[in-house]
Amino acid sequence: MRLFITTFLMVGLMSAGNWLINGDFEEALSTGWTSTQSGSYIFIDRATTYETDPDYEVRVEKGAGNGYARLSQTIDITTPSEFTFSAKAKLYAYDNNADTLTWAAAAIRIIYRNSAGTLLGETRICRFTTPCPWQNTSTIHLILANDTLWNNYSFNLQTELGNLPGVNPANVKKVEIALYDTTAHTC
Repeated sequence: MRLFITTFLMVGLMSAGNWLINGDFEEALSTGWTSTQSGSYIFIDRATTYETDPDYEVRVEKGAGNGYARLSQTIDITTPSEFTFSAKAKLYAYDNNADTLTWAAAAIRIIYRNSAGTLLGETRICRFTTPCPWQNTSTIHLILANDTLWNNYSFNLQTELGNLPGVNPANVKKVEIALYDTTAHTC
């Protein structure tokens, strides 16, 4: 089983520029970002060769076996209406195992938290294989990547929270951006 996610991420404040530290990945990933992982065959790196432009992009990849790779950053916000999320991403999920109990998934996760850091809900821009259990709920909104090409994604957080009836936008005081790649071999 192999899963691959390559993501270029740019997140900005609608009226005042970037609100992530090193959101363009031009500095080392240790600047602003936290890496967590479980399992083996994990790659988290940055390079200028993942896309044709000369800027840096980041790759988060989890290969065969159970586990995940994650690169994330959390920021405090005043109100979701002030913020626009935008990213250019190439998401790839592939499971070469014919077993119906294995799956792979890649996502940019926009995670909404209250002031204490408690999870309220999340948006996942994602691509996954069958039988991945991810689905839309009142606190999870899936935006499916149509293909494995580079695509642009952009939305106002307040507007996006309208897709999450189980999340009160007034309670959202922190936003975590996570580049996430996972594989599951459950048999």
